Amino acid sequence: MNPGRSLTTMNALRIARAVLIVAALAAGLGCAVHARAGASGKDGGTGETYVAAASSAKDAATAEPAAAPVPDTEHQTDETAGKGADLGKIAVSPKDGSPYLGTRNELVVVNVFSDFQCPVCIRSADPIKQLAIDFPGKVRVVFRHNPLAMHGRARAAARAAASAGRQGKFWEYHDRLFANQSGLDEASLRRVAKDLGLNLDKWERDRNDPQLDARITEEATSVAKLGAPGTPGIFVNGFRSIGWGSYQGLKRQVAREIAMGEQLLAQGTPRSEIPAARIRVTALENPKSGDEAPIDPNYWVQVLTAN
Repeated sequence: MNPGRSLTTMNALRIARAVLIVAALAAGLGCAVHARAGASGKDGGTGETYVAAASSAKDAATAEPAAAPVPDTEHQTDETAGKGADLGKIAVSPKDGSPYLGTRNELVVVNVFSDFQCPVCIRSADPIKQLAIDFPGKVRVVFRHNPLAMHGRARAAARAAASAGRQGKFWEYHDRLFANQSGLDEASLRRVAKDLGLNLDKWERDRNDPQLDARITEEATSVAKLGAPGTPGIFVNGFRSIGWGSYQGLKRQVAREIAMGEQLLAQGTPRSEIPAARIRVTALENPKSGDEAPIDPNYWVQVLTAN
């Protein structure tokens, strides 16, 4: 063996490993000066898209039309998760209360505190929809606002989306904002409302409603108290993370919480009480920063299970 060559190979491997680690850490950071990569960042995964084999021209001419391929939900990637989701089936935009995906009486509640101007939040915008598709009847994904002061148009966008929610169109408006983050000026916000067929007079009144603005402030203040001032702040029951890792990492964490919820259900815990029961346990398991106040599990339940 050539010692010099072996040393060169080992150095090359060390450099490659360092590059991968730096890339992984960068992928998990969210919008905040001191944002911390959370649980989703350490549990990333990769996947592949299902591709159906094409039939020959002869077969296509003689055979019956083939059934559409079954979606490969097992290997969804960040590029495919949630794309083309049928909002009519999974999305709810209550006139009062926070919009959500999935169903009530869930085993796991996932809270996403987001900012329409945050360049990291856009990476979670579609994938969170996939949770409601992959775990029907078991998970509810709640959208809550945290427009950061560093983003000059974030609060105006939050008010506009919340106002659209009062007409049952929050998720459609949500998608349009994340599809064009450079279009958050007043004219663009109004154009989106018009394109979605909203009653523009009502939309204007609602987005200037002090109560609507106060709710946005309340959500942003509450998540800061939960130790997640950056965006997106994601809570799987009470497990906290800031930033975005990968859909597969998030999915695995949700699956683990579903399994814990099913155990509680089998032991006789009422289904409606399971998310709160888990939050009281999981909140205390989060790593804390040096200046973070003591965790109050009951406050976490109050914030994360609120309508």
